[in-house]
Amino acid sequence: MKECSRGLQDDHNSEEYLSVTRHRSILKTEVDMSGTPNKQNKNMKKVPTTWGGVAIRLWDLSWPLSWMEVMTFAKEIIITAFVGHLGPLELSSLVLAQTLYNVSGNAPMLGVVVAMETFCGQAYGAKKYQTVGVVLQRALILTTLFNLFMVAFWGQAEWLMIAMGQDPDIAKAAGHFTVLLAPALIMDGVDQCCRRYLAAQSVVQPQMFITVMATLLTPLFLWYFILSCDWGFYGAAVAWNCVQGTSASGLVCYILYFNSQQDPNKKTWGGWSRECFAEWGVYTRVALPSIVMICLDWWTFELLVIFSGLLPRPETTMSMMGITFNIHALCFFAAHGLSGAASTRVGNELGAGRPRMAWLNTQVSVLMGTTSMIFFAALLLVFRNQLGMLFTSDPEVIMLTSQATPMLAASLVGEGANTVLAGVLRGCGRQKIGATINLGMYWGLGLPFACVLAFKMGMGAMGLWTGLACTASVQSLYLSWVVFKFDWSAEALRAKSLIASGEVDFDLEEDVLEALDAENMKIAQH
Repeated sequence: MKECSRGLQDDHNSEEYLSVTRHRSILKTEVDMSGTPNKQNKNMKKVPTTWGGVAIRLWDLSWPLSWMEVMTFAKEIIITAFVGHLGPLELSSLVLAQTLYNVSGNAPMLGVVVAMETFCGQAYGAKKYQTVGVVLQRALILTTLFNLFMVAFWGQAEWLMIAMGQDPDIAKAAGHFTVLLAPALIMDGVDQCCRRYLAAQSVVQPQMFITVMATLLTPLFLWYFILSCDWGFYGAAVAWNCVQGTSASGLVCYILYFNSQQDPNKKTWGGWSRECFAEWGVYTRVALPSIVMICLDWWTFELLVIFSGLLPRPETTMSMMGITFNIHALCFFAAHGLSGAASTRVGNELGAGRPRMAWLNTQVSVLMGTTSMIFFAALLLVFRNQLGMLFTSDPEVIMLTSQATPMLAASLVGEGANTVLAGVLRGCGRQKIGATINLGMYWGLGLPFACVLAFKMGMGAMGLWTGLACTASVQSLYLSWVVFKFDWSAEALRAKSLIASGEVDFDLEEDVLEALDAENMKIAQH
């Protein structure tokens, strides 16, 4: 580790060798995708090689992504507020429908989409510009097919929710509402694919403006369909579809404009190609671990809310859990933006054959993510007694929220590192590692531990948050150890193989290491 850190300070054109984590040597000159030394060209745009320069570039990418998440979250809050005024039955039905939409539709769909971060990021860094557009086409087709399958599943939503013990009236309304959201899920898939396509090219601010515009139109759509058209509860579903349609169509229009302005030599969209129907197996091998990684994380929080309803005085505990999870989500957006930025930068650098810079971006992004979460954790502790008042006037819920805040703050620090490291794994195409660790930590350790504290040790809702905080902390330490052991020169060769032939080898086998040695020998001969 010390040798690798010293290597970060050396010049690109030095002819010495750099010792990396597994003691495989690479030349200090970064290697391009053809295997030749990458000489610095005066006309080329300089790549920031200092901690400060890398931090600025990551910040430029991350803050628009974070605001996009805030606006997406705000959209759901606005919809909930409108429906809440219709009555308790409508509000309960909406909450149940949102849970079904997110758990069975949104979360796994995002897993399919985020595989683009690996392929597009590395291809763009390798200057395989046309490949970026082909990956977008492939992702659009696969995501739409997946969403259509989930929409067919939603046809049985009412029956399934009744079988799970939900109130029949609530289950019926929630089931119909979810089916009406089918267009929103399909358009959300298009929206998310377009976001990754642009983000791989470091184009993020236009995405943010389009998302803000769609969110600002949400109250207008809700007013029109719920009140003006007098469609009531189901008018909220139509409004949701319109909001999502506004965002997706805005991104598509911007991409058409963006592509028309691109340098002909750097065009990432060359029209629809038959290549998008090839290599579905390769894409799926990256997407499946992404689905598992995202769903295991997302479903853990949903299960904790359900478990809180099994505790004594469920109305109070579930209210507290809902409040603290909303606060957690708002603070989480800062790290989530950095996760996307880290995925883009690490993928670009590996695709460009710059393992040294991929390692530097990893260090800086993890530090920034952890630091930002420490700041938010400290802020929550300072105002712990006032947090509950933002959501309710019930003194018991306010007191319980204050008591849970220290564990909420502790979980944020671990989650900050975990989220950024997950972005690094996506940039490397190592989603399988993240899926395996999430399975072991959240479901093998976190949930059982939280249940023991809550039900066996009598800690109640505090036990649920304590279990989550401990799990997040342990996972952040272990995931950091795993990622910081990466042989970054081998990861760059792995990215080269992925881009050139589409062959993904999730485990670093001996043939990859042998290829690395052969590559180093070839460079040395130059």
